[in-house]
Amino acid sequence: MGVQLRTVPCLALWQTRRVRIGVIGTKWGLMHVGAFRAAGAEVTALCGQNLEHTRAVAAQEGISLATTEVRALCDAVDAVVVASPDALHREHVEVALDAGRAVLCEKPLTRTAEEALALVAMARVSGRLCAVNFPYRMLPSFEALRTWLEERPPRQLVVTLRNGFVRIGGGDSDSFVGTSADWDGLSHLLDTVLWLSGAEPLWIQASLSGRPVHTAALHMGLSSGATAIITHAACPEPGLQGGWTLVGRDWEVGFSGGYVPSRSGWCVSPVRCFREGDWTDLAPGIEPRLGEREPWAQAHVETARRFLAALEGAPLVGLATLEEATTVQRLLAAAILSEQEGRRVTLSPAPPAPPPSPA
Repeated sequence: MGVQLRTVPCLALWQTRRVRIGVIGTKWGLMHVGAFRAAGAEVTALCGQNLEHTRAVAAQEGISLATTEVRALCDAVDAVVVASPDALHREHVEVALDAGRAVLCEKPLTRTAEEALALVAMARVSGRLCAVNFPYRMLPSFEALRTWLEERPPRQLVVTLRNGFVRIGGGDSDSFVGTSADWDGLSHLLDTVLWLSGAEPLWIQASLSGRPVHTAALHMGLSSGATAIITHAACPEPGLQGGWTLVGRDWEVGFSGGYVPSRSGWCVSPVRCFREGDWTDLAPGIEPRLGEREPWAQAHVETARRFLAALEGAPLVGLATLEEATTVQRLLAAAILSEQEGRRVTLSPAPPAPPPSPA
């Protein structure tokens, strides 16, 4: 039996004056350019690190303002999308909040838990809308599963992802983090496991391979009593190949999914449940279809719609809060400590966010 998804109200106040969006990032930022336009906003500014390149991309995309100055972008828009390199997220979110702008930040929020806590404090003081983009939450298969799980808490979640995008370093670095603060996608899995389970992490045992890390094996305990086992492994095959298994008291759910280059997009198998001696479908599969927006791109459109709705006063539904993104950063930090000390690390309750630094 399928699951009916909740609808999200999208207020239409921008029909009289379309919301002006500024995007920081000339690579993955282009996904957000298309998404916010499809959601009804106007993308009026683009910020990049190289002015000549940024101007060329802006001209190609029909964006009026091209700049390398984040503050100049903020002065020209109503809200900012931070899709810059991971190491610059904190700085760019801070500038946007200081300018009084709402912010949608790409995952991971920051490179460290301390940086994430500092942003939480600043966002609370500013009072501005600030959310983090974890697109797994917007894929219909995952939304349907989360709705089904609301009355059926899982006891175990097992996720195995083979990732062809992970960069394996040259072996001359002592840094666990590197340039990708979440090892090219592990934060996606951590957030999705916590979001699906509706639970908080209590402890983690980790084995991390590579410096910077390219492969992680994690065992986590959750506040619901469930355990989560996550393997995120670098592989030579292009794309992403993931398998998900969730087990409850008297049921089991399984599906697979990921990015398939040969099919030019995201594919997720039907979500199937074994219960009372039989397998049934909980949600249909998704895949790229001729004449339709590619599923991952469509997930970004849904993110944009919900962000715009929240700007106009609707509840923030589905999007990750800064506090949730900070929990992911705390888990990544605890995983590093577990690897360094060879033990299970207990996560204390989230500390209060520090006060923002004086100007």
